[in-house]
Amino acid sequence: MRRWLRGMGGWICACLWLMMPMGAWALPMTQAEVRELLSAEPAQRARFEQEKQVEGLARPLTSSGELLLVRGQGLWWHQLQPFELALSLTAKRMSQQVMQGPVQVIDNPQLLQFSSMMLALFGSDEQTLTRYFALAFQSGEQGWSLVLTPQVAPLDKVFASLTLSGGKQLDRLVIADRQGDETRIRFSHWQRVTLPLSAEEQTHFAP
Repeated sequence: MRRWLRGMGGWICACLWLMMPMGAWALPMTQAEVRELLSAEPAQRARFEQEKQVEGLARPLTSSGELLLVRGQGLWWHQLQPFELALSLTAKRMSQQVMQGPVQVIDNPQLLQFSSMMLALFGSDEQTLTRYFALAFQSGEQGWSLVLTPQVAPLDKVFASLTLSGGKQLDRLVIADRQGDETRIRFSHWQRVTLPLSAEEQTHFAP
């Protein structure tokens, strides 16, 4: 369980990026103004580049791909390099597909509870958010940052902090875990997705 969650750095980043949508920012901003932007777009896609610095390795592990997040449906995290890996998260299930292999449903009550918590982030549910994290928000002329410190198990046993930062959009997410490893994700090419989804896009969230 703990090892699986440690590998969820990219997945969590995909869940959290919606918290700072791509609308224009008038810095400095208050936390209340940030909350007003949480549900700005019903569907968005972006590209990501991820580096994971693992203790004992001279060079970081790298990966890249794209993500699609649709409010009320879920998140599709599509790694393209160094190999293809697709992760799908909805309110009722988590699944993954490696290369062109079969779709594997992740059937674990604790992980499903974890998934439900992550999906709660999509709806700007501050009450749920503060149930899991302590929040520290800063904003100035150079941009903004939001530090989330896990307060409940199993998150507090795995992650030390998650830090989002950017300017007019979310540019970066840094995830520090309890083992001393760090995952850094950079986002780019934000695009608004027209609803309804295409037939292909809809398959990413099929039950």
